[in-house]
Amino acid sequence: MSNENEIREDLEVRKIQPHLPLNVMVKLTAFIETKLIDGTPSLAKDLRELSKNWSKEAWALHLRATALVIADLIDQGWTVSPDGNRIFLSPPGLRGAHETVEEAKARLRRSLQIGRERQLAIPSVHQFLDRFSKASINNKKRSSVLDIIDDGDELAAILKDIAQLPQEEAAKALQKVIRPVVEVCDEAARDPETGIRLLDIWRYFRHTWSLEYRSIPGRQLPILVRNAARPGRPVMGIALLASPVLRTRPRDEWIGWTPEPFMKRLASGELQPKAALRALAERIDESIGEIRSDDLANPEELAAPTERIILRLEQRGAGAAAARERQLQDAYSEDIETHGRARSQIDPTKQGADGVDWLKASEDWLFIRKRAETLARLLDAKRAFLALDWKQPGPKLLLQMTQSALGERAISFALQEVRKAGLASQIADLSVCGAVPPYNELLGGKLVALAMTSAETRGLWRERYEGQISLISSQMAGRPVSRPAELKIVTTTSLYGSGSSQYNRLRLNKVAFPDLKNDIIWRELAKTAGFGTVHLSAETVKVLRAVTEDAHKARRVNNRFGEGTSPRLRQLREGLDVLGITSNDVLHHATPRLFYACALVPDADRQLLGLKADKSGQASTLDAIADAWRRRWLLNRIRNEEVLERLKRLGPMSVKNDLLPVDIHGQYFLNFEEPMLESV
Repeated sequence: MSNENEIREDLEVRKIQPHLPLNVMVKLTAFIETKLIDGTPSLAKDLRELSKNWSKEAWALHLRATALVIADLIDQGWTVSPDGNRIFLSPPGLRGAHETVEEAKARLRRSLQIGRERQLAIPSVHQFLDRFSKASINNKKRSSVLDIIDDGDELAAILKDIAQLPQEEAAKALQKVIRPVVEVCDEAARDPETGIRLLDIWRYFRHTWSLEYRSIPGRQLPILVRNAARPGRPVMGIALLASPVLRTRPRDEWIGWTPEPFMKRLASGELQPKAALRALAERIDESIGEIRSDDLANPEELAAPTERIILRLEQRGAGAAAARERQLQDAYSEDIETHGRARSQIDPTKQGADGVDWLKASEDWLFIRKRAETLARLLDAKRAFLALDWKQPGPKLLLQMTQSALGERAISFALQEVRKAGLASQIADLSVCGAVPPYNELLGGKLVALAMTSAETRGLWRERYEGQISLISSQMAGRPVSRPAELKIVTTTSLYGSGSSQYNRLRLNKVAFPDLKNDIIWRELAKTAGFGTVHLSAETVKVLRAVTEDAHKARRVNNRFGEGTSPRLRQLREGLDVLGITSNDVLHHATPRLFYACALVPDADRQLLGLKADKSGQASTLDAIADAWRRRWLLNRIRNEEVLERLKRLGPMSVKNDLLPVDIHGQYFLNFEEPMLESV
């Protein structure tokens, strides 16, 4: 066994010493070491079963949580090195020293499929997939989801003939074979071809991804891309536009939502200092107006804030936080006594915005705290902007702001408010995007990504969310608040950090394709920091929640709107902290992803800084985008005989067979380009 100094030569090695009795910790490390020496391939499985031997011990819950965390990491390829009462962990990293790019991708894909395979083996999931794979009576005819999966053999024969035609004739012929349309999966909408709910169709195909299917909070617009030129309108691909991650460094720096890039753009002359500072000052005033404050401060204090009112608001926020902690503890005790388990706290907005008393909702302890703390920071920033002599030229105003801690703090917080406003309605994350067989062999993933920038898709987003009441903003305001729904930027994160065949060089220029309204460019911005939760299982999250509840005698993560971003991430952090494991040592999986963004309107970044009139701009139609895609990629693709041979083997049965639970170590699954949501 290596000693600590030798192990620490690798900077990626992390040491954990959970809060377990010393004798228990020594037994745990001895158990792992014995299995490693024996070369036991089922170490992760054995760790998951370990705690059953001591289920009645006081420390059993902590042991189970620790064992599950380690088991999840082993499944993801982490190296485990026990040593006395400590365990050293090392993530596999983005790419090993002797790995090729493709080998690294294959390793990552295998590790991600572990969660997927575990999910496919769940009886309810297996029954769902089996039910829709079998023909049943729908629309007075027998049909199944397999009826809307195209026949690759038939498609290959058609495309082979087209490939023999001259370029322009082939392009026109392809229009009659592949004509994509987008279809939003509303709750009650059914497919006219099969009678199956569109949401069930979407979910069926989502299970073919390398990653297990998990629901996400916030706005969600599930979309099917279908081929209207083929019988039955087969599904070409699926996508999900969702609420963006609150903070992610590549996006925020690209737009200018963080102080350093914002100041660089001012210094370079790209942004005019006076206009930029005025936009920030206006954002502060708008944000103050969007918070219910009648029970927190009077109009005079809001107009001319002082340190005294800011201190009073901070104290009010601290008092509300303590009151909510007591409230959660009381609810926990009552639940344990009445139901034998803790339940998620009731959210007054859980059933939607209809009938909610927003004034009363704003008086929940959670929102009293949020209102008081946010208003304190806003008024602190306002003090700095009020102190400016706006008659001075821009450079002098900027110098005045940056010469004091108050001014620098004001710029930073104002940018946070600008970011919140933009994220609320003008940015969506493409959290699922890819092609369904056989169209994955025809670079259908690129088409789906491009289709998300179309006028039709932007219209679907606008139709779904324009005028919709914002639950968090309304509780902060004590009145109904709605946001516009004009998308300006779409972002995504690739599955791999070493390259993305789907998004690399994904651009269409108006010069080359005149029917486009603007250039469509998916830009690679940077790599993420490699933090996330995708490598930890749902079972581990559940047990870590139990650890937290037992320690605090309260359920502090309730999946409530306004409670905080990423409930899963917060729950993991809380649980790991209680175990005595530094959460970043587990959540930093050291496999950064590539972050991409596509601006849907010219000067989108300036608009999102509040520096230009809010104009939606013109978007290209899906027909124009599809024509450009066919000409740029598909024409060459169908002239590749190897592609057509692979295409022949894909179709309804290949999809059905790939959804059967199998030995994850024995075969690969469909190679989809799966975006990842991460907090960075």
